[in-house]
Amino acid sequence: MAQTACPFCAFSPIDPGAEACPRCRRRFVDDVRDDTSVTATRVGGITGAVTASPVPVAVALALVAAAWFLRGLDVVANVRDPLFLLALPAALVAIAASVMAAVGPAKHLPAAVGVACALAAVVWPTGWPLADGAFVGSGLGLVIATVSEPSALRLKGGAALVGLLALMSVGGLLLEPRARPRDEVAVLEDAALGVRWGLPAGWRRIERLDELLPPQPSAKRAVLLASNGDALAAMAVVDRSGAADVCDEVLAPFPNLVRGTDEAGGPFPAGTRVLEAGPIMAACVSLPKGPVVALVTHTTGPVAVLPATMRVLAGQLIVANPPGP
Repeated sequence: MAQTACPFCAFSPIDPGAEACPRCRRRFVDDVRDDTSVTATRVGGITGAVTASPVPVAVALALVAAAWFLRGLDVVANVRDPLFLLALPAALVAIAASVMAAVGPAKHLPAAVGVACALAAVVWPTGWPLADGAFVGSGLGLVIATVSEPSALRLKGGAALVGLLALMSVGGLLLEPRARPRDEVAVLEDAALGVRWGLPAGWRRIERLDELLPPQPSAKRAVLLASNGDALAAMAVVDRSGAADVCDEVLAPFPNLVRGTDEAGGPFPAGTRVLEAGPIMAACVSLPKGPVVALVTHTTGPVAVLPATMRVLAGQLIVANPPGP
C-alpha cells in the first residue's frame, strides 16, 4: 500500500488528514485570507453598501418624493412653486426604483439628488421656516446617509432621519395657516372715488414711493402705491377734481419723458401712447366725461420689463363712472 511522505523532510508515513509533519512541524497548506470588499447583489452585479441594503434608502427617497409632490401640486399649502420643480419628485421615484433594482449608477444617485433637493429648497423657499428647514435637511440627509460607502449605522440611521424630515416638511406646510405675502392677490381700492386696482401675484400695497414722488391724495384724488417687493414699483392716480393741470402735476418729476410706441391699455382710451424715460414709464389722460387717470411705473432692473408691466397693471385698474362703491 502506498505511503505518504512529508515534502519537506521526507518523513513517512503521514496520517490521512494531517495538516503538519510530525517530525519538522511544517504545515502542508498555509491559510489564505480573502480580503475582498466587493458585495454581490441579488441579481449578481457588483455594487456598494447602498444597493446591497436598498430598502432604507428607497423608503427615504419615496418619502421625500411624496413631500415634494404634495408641495409642487399645492395639495397641503398654496406654495406655487415653478412647474419644473415637479421633476424632483419624479427623479426621486426613479432613483428609488434604480436603487431597489441595483441597476446603473444607483449607488451614487441618492447623494446627487439630495444635493439637488437641498439647492431647490434654498433657491425656491416656501417662506415658512419649519417647512424650509425640513426640505433642506431631507436633501442634505440623503447626502450624509448615502455618500461614499456608508456603514450600516450611517445608512439606516441617516435614511430614518431623512424620512422623519420629509414628514416634518409636509407638517410644516400643514401647520402654517397663512399664505405667503408674495402669493396673495392684493386689491387696492378707493370706494368713494370708484377706483379698484387688482395687483398681480407677488405685488402688494406700499405706503411710500420716493422714486415716483406721488402727489398728495385728497377727497377728490386717490393715490395708490404698489410694489412687487423687488425691482418694480407703480403708482396709480385717479383725480375727479376737474382740474386741467392734473397730468402736469403728476408727471412734473419726470421732465425727460418722451412719447413711446406702446399703447397703455386698460382704462386708457385706445391709442393712448405711453411716455418713457429710462427706468420710468407713464401714461396720463382725462377720460371722456370722467376723471383724470395716471399710471406710472418704475424699475431698478432691466427697462425691458416696463412695457409688459405697464400693460398688466393698466389692465387691472378699474375706474367706475359715475363713482361709487
